[in-house]
Amino acid sequence: MIEAAKKNLRQEMRAQRLSLSAEKKLTYEANLENQTLALIKQRSARSVHIYLSLAEEINTQGIIEFCWNNGIQVIVPETLAAGQLRHLEYRPEDELISGSFQCKWPKHDREHHGGLDLIICPGLAFSLKGNRLGYGGGYYDRFLIKHPQTYKVGLAFPFQIKESIPSDQHDCVMDQILIPNTK
Repeated sequence: MIEAAKKNLRQEMRAQRLSLSAEKKLTYEANLENQTLALIKQRSARSVHIYLSLAEEINTQGIIEFCWNNGIQVIVPETLAAGQLRHLEYRPEDELISGSFQCKWPKHDREHHGGLDLIICPGLAFSLKGNRLGYGGGYYDRFLIKHPQTYKVGLAFPFQIKESIPSDQHDCVMDQILIPNTK
């Protein structure tokens, strides 16, 4: 029953994301980028784990470039088999390759095994309590459980926030969800 509810919500969120106008998407993304940069500064983050966004996701390139320009280490995920992620350092000169689920990551083997100050997570929906609905593979839940002390942030368009979302015991909760200020 929970899986069916998650599947339906995923379809609804994907459809809403695709129907968002380009202008509105850019406005939301600029606001979210500003909020994220303020959070990185506030938390004095020196290492940030962040996803390389797909076209319909919230664009993270400006956040990544801010980190590079301020000497903050950028770590991005590589999608492996069996629901696992590998974590790679990402530098401006790195060439990217495409892999599973159209995701991109650096074409090198500089794997990151150290700590992280901030994890910025993708998601299709988030609850008011910080629950996250991902894409269904469990990749981030397996990763986040290994970093209980690291501050976890979700970036969301306003329609991606729900009072509650279907969740299981293995679903990780975000410490904060950033939503565009629409005032």
